[in-house]
Amino acid sequence: MKNILYKETQYFRSLIIIMIIITTLLVGVSAFFSTEASSGSSVYIATSLLFIVIIILFYKLDIIITERNAILSFGVGLVKRKLPVNQLNLETAQIVKTTLLWGIGYRFTPHGTLFNTRVGGALHIKTKNKSSEFFVVTDRTEAIKEALKKAQGISNI
Repeated sequence: MKNILYKETQYFRSLIIIMIIITTLLVGVSAFFSTEASSGSSVYIATSLLFIVIIILFYKLDIIITERNAILSFGVGLVKRKLPVNQLNLETAQIVKTTLLWGIGYRFTPHGTLFNTRVGGALHIKTKNKSSEFFVVTDRTEAIKEALKKAQGISNI
């Protein structure tokens, strides 16, 4: 990725803390009850590995705006969304208050796709063809809108 106009990284602290506690407890229980005849410890280990994979996939959210694309990427980048900036309709951009009922993470809502690591104000943007909408929770909505305007100016040249 060259010519990055904006980059923000949000760490999913609550997920990291909860998953580390659960994984530690599972490994501890597995070690405490482990015997050669016990197959239960393999269930604890498999569950712990599942939680470790979840942490790797979702431990952070990167918001990146380049001259051509707006990229929202979780964790190591396997879960991501890339949208061309010239297809975003900045006139529809608005700040929407998200609630805990909408959830945290990569969520599908009736109003579009939600990307967040916490509850708060989200920047809601529709595409020009109205085929998709997305939300991203951030404290820096104005900086993102300015970077998107700049990127649209560059991509329209």
